[in-house]
Amino acid sequence: MTSIKKNHVVNCINYANENRLFDKLNNIYKSLPSGDCSGCGNCCMESVGTNLIEFINIYNYLENKPELKKMCLDKIIDYYFLEYIDKKPCPFKDKDNRCMIYEVRPLNCRLFGHWKKEDYNKNLSNVTQRNREYRDLIKSKYGFDISDKVVNYKIEYCETFIPQERYLEKSERLEFADNLMILDSNIYSKGIIDINFKDRGIVEYFIESLLKEDTAYNIKVRVSKDKNVRNRAINRLKKILL
Repeated sequence: MTSIKKNHVVNCINYANENRLFDKLNNIYKSLPSGDCSGCGNCCMESVGTNLIEFINIYNYLENKPELKKMCLDKIIDYYFLEYIDKKPCPFKDKDNRCMIYEVRPLNCRLFGHWKKEDYNKNLSNVTQRNREYRDLIKSKYGFDISDKVVNYKIEYCETFIPQERYLEKSERLEFADNLMILDSNIYSKGIIDINFKDRGIVEYFIESLLKEDTAYNIKVRVSKDKNVRNRAINRLKKILL
């Protein structure tokens, strides 16, 4: 069972500041090509994969904005515990389709739209197939069905985004991701955070900062199965955690 203890996150933030890792992260962000986005918010519909350095950067940003932090955590809890039954938008998206953490949004958000259509749709097909395989695993293991709406939901290729110069090749997108991995490795190698390295979405990072991973997942499975306990369980968690 793993969790992201608050003092470990604080230690990571201090280490990142002392070693200018946030500056390096921002320099990577600044090196990304720009583009013309309509701001429709159609792409802001999932817990995007996020690096550790990005999580602690977002965490640090929210620590200085307590009201925003509480609002985001409230929506994060809903997103995580209702994920199998209801397709909700990214918890950092407000009612006007604006990103509430736009200044510190993750790399995956910044790269959206910079894909060639062929590459994007191929990746989308792989994601849908993995979702269906995971649905079958959950059915066999816990005996309930993840909503078809959730399993088959697709963020379609954005036809309106216009890159400033050209679409990025896969190797170029991976190079940006590799640069973030180097920053992550710098933190992990110091042993200042007690979590396993694995792919996580931004929602999972925040949930693990509130609850042990196994505890959170067990609750998620139970509330997903039983409609009668769902709202009570989520409201109780919010009272305890927020």
